Amino acid sequence: MTELEGQVKSIVLPEFSEGASLHRHGDWYYLSYGYGMPEKVAYAMSKAVSGPWEFKGIINEVPENCETNRPAIIRFKGKNYFFYHNGKLKNGGSHRRSVCIDELHYRPDGTIVPIIMTDNGIFRV
Repeated sequence: MTELEGQVKSIVLPEFSEGASLHRHGDWYYLSYGYGMPEKVAYAMSKAVSGPWEFKGIINEVPENCETNRPAIIRFKGKNYFFYHNGKLKNGGSHRRSVCIDELHYRPDGTIVPIIMTDNGIFRV
């Protein structure tokens, strides 16, 4: 998707903060965003990119040592990945963040399995 045609519409999402990200998986569109403050990441689903959007819940919790959280979801080489950030590295914090990546999974009904933040991310030892 590179553009949309039509009128600009406002949507209401519970505790929307900022950092919205849109992706598609199967027949569903997903709108993920920073939720509350300190921020978790929440998401809504729709069968159409223009909505209506139905709030589905939290993808991941407040990251360690960081008040903000920004989502991005991509598919690469047949797997889905969830990008976010935290402040865990030395001298890290809300404004000195580290990028984190964990694998993302969907349930049969299309809802997202919540991400459990890990120290290893996608790398397995």
